[in-house]
Amino acid sequence: MSMASSFCCCCCFPCASSESSSEREALNTQHSRQCYEDTRKDLTSKGEALSFKRVNMPEVDTIFADIAKTFNKSQADYWAIQEAILGLKENYSCSPACSLSVCVEKIQQENGDCGVQVHMEGYRFWLTAKKKEVPKKLKLALQQVGELNRATIGVMSTKTQLQEMICSVLQSQDKMAERARDANFEYLDWIRLQGNLRENIEKINLVKKHSKKYVEEANNVLSEMSKSANLTM
Repeated sequence: MSMASSFCCCCCFPCASSESSSEREALNTQHSRQCYEDTRKDLTSKGEALSFKRVNMPEVDTIFADIAKTFNKSQADYWAIQEAILGLKENYSCSPACSLSVCVEKIQQENGDCGVQVHMEGYRFWLTAKKKEVPKKLKLALQQVGELNRATIGVMSTKTQLQEMICSVLQSQDKMAERARDANFEYLDWIRLQGNLRENIEKINLVKKHSKKYVEEANNVLSEMSKSANLTM
């Protein structure tokens, strides 16, 4: 059983209703599926900021808000990585399928008289040219590598914090449900907030998946740049 489904079971309790249990189950299943599809679209669309619904528990709402803020920063940096790499490849007519290190090698070959070098220290990497005056095309490449490094560092800098927050929420989701159940909300408010909490947990699972992809991409950039700098990570 998935975390989302186990969470749903622990938060729901019996209530008087004219609907049959099978009808309620069908409605809940349809609602969860629609929420999941809408959430997945939000997290995979460029420029779509993640947000969570309020559950009227200040401490919990603060945690969700912090996760959204951190994830949105990481996501923006991820897209900046993609744009920088695409820009470098287009600038030097590299195939979209070629590796970053191959593209950097082509930049060096085409600008052999400029003495282009790759430098790397920890997560920091950059290109330099021995000549002060360089072609406009190379100048743009230097800027694109600078942006690539900024975005890569951005993803890596939020990695641990985001992982810890996600882990904390997933481990305490049952307790959150219990707190919501015991908060003495009006019945209709409780139904709404219980649904909000369930949707938030579904989003958290997707955040975990996507943030892992962002870190993998940042690590790949570091690995490729280390090849270009003749380093072993």
